[in-house]
Amino acid sequence: MRTLLLTLLIAISTSYGQTKEELINAIIKVNSLDDWDGIIHRPFPGQIENNIEKAKISSNNYYNFNKLKEIISREELINLTSHKNQVLRLYAIKELIEKNDIAFDLKKIIVEEIKNKKYINVHSGCIISQELSYSILYHAYWNQVRINARDIGTENNEKKEEVAMQKAVENDKLLKEINAEIIKLDKDIYWLIYERIFACGKFNDNLKHNIVELLFKFNNSYAFEYLKKNYPDEAEKISEDYFKIYFEKQKFKTENQIYYLYNFTEYAFVNNNKEMIEKIITKLRTTKSWKMISGSFENQIFRKYNVNI
Repeated sequence: MRTLLLTLLIAISTSYGQTKEELINAIIKVNSLDDWDGIIHRPFPGQIENNIEKAKISSNNYYNFNKLKEIISREELINLTSHKNQVLRLYAIKELIEKNDIAFDLKKIIVEEIKNKKYINVHSGCIISQELSYSILYHAYWNQVRINARDIGTENNEKKEEVAMQKAVENDKLLKEINAEIIKLDKDIYWLIYERIFACGKFNDNLKHNIVELLFKFNNSYAFEYLKKNYPDEAEKISEDYFKIYFEKQKFKTENQIYYLYNFTEYAFVNNNKEMIEKIITKLRTTKSWKMISGSFENQIFRKYNVNI
């Protein structure tokens, strides 16, 4: 009897391990960070049919990872956050973030992802794209901080939810640490992350030099707005130096640079800064790269302020 029981346990253990291995291999093979595709009754990989365990895998990794997380332990999930496969690693990190179980060094991981600058295949609905791994992880945590705040005592009131979410991103200790580390980097990362960072309230004064560097070295318009808001007296001199010495020399050719130019333009018109407007109009008339997002300029600025370029 004991021999039979031992044999059964070994068989179950072996089958269990193979199932995990099959799912992990499937995720690696598909190699795409997929979201739910809207199909409700799609069979899960490994689903039992006719009492036979079939080694099914899906071409959509959402289903592969969903099944995998059902059969692995928390410790195994944490171990996957350092897996060599990018997709598997990101799935594991996102899952733990959604569980509010930050049992790993998320700040270090995001900084390392920024340094490595790796793109990952992403499939969401009908959209297939390549996204930066660090942006995926940053936004996963930023979004979870907001979700946690939204779900506590806001009574489904949109205004209360927005206030609560803004306070949350301003006060979350880990997010503040991540933001500070990003500001210290001598890199120009995805522009949208800077928009998130500089909407998170005031940082320690010892980061002011780094923020000024972001403006002068990378034309970071979000750094410019932050300085104008939090250091108004010093920002006047900073703004004068930047627009008189640096701005006219810039080409604004990359995606980041184009969005910075858009943000500078919007700021100038909203604040009716005539000197800035004059320099920006000249820049728009002598460069063509901004036309990559011409619709944004046209619809959000030119029509509103009756601008002809």
